[in-house]
Amino acid sequence: MKTVLWDASALVKRYAPETGSDIVGALSSAVPPSRMIATVLGYAETYSALLRRYHRGAIRESAFLGAKSLLRREVINDPEFTLLTLDDASVLDGLRHVDNHHLNATDAGFLALYIRHAQALRADGRECVLVAADRRLLRAAEAEGLAVLDPEVAAPGDVATITAAR
Repeated sequence: MKTVLWDASALVKRYAPETGSDIVGALSSAVPPSRMIATVLGYAETYSALLRRYHRGAIRESAFLGAKSLLRREVINDPEFTLLTLDDASVLDGLRHVDNHHLNATDAGFLALYIRHAQALRADGRECVLVAADRRLLRAAEAEGLAVLDPEVAAPGDVATITAAR
């Protein structure tokens, strides 16, 4: 089973229905929290996206409050879910991804952080997959050697491949 690296563009699909929510839901059900990784800033971005939807009237208050609570419970409060911090070294290392892949600085920093973390896990025999709906980030991650999954275009069989025991 691969470890899932979450980008906020995909993680939000767990908490608000949109294209790709079925794939994200299937991953969330099949992958244990001990195999899930996000960033603190990604958590904040996910929360912010939910709040924007609520203020736009795209989701009701009760749905927003439930999503906000579930997000906190699953990502912040679950001690098995790994949260990484986007540190200065990752931001500076990410500048090469700005140059090479035309990413914004935040996504480039996330990519540098996730690549470093994936390399450490690979040394322990664990493989990772970046789950995102940001196509530019996905192209850059793939070019840098990370496995990727776009829940907006993935098929149920893709989830089975990620969750298959190794």
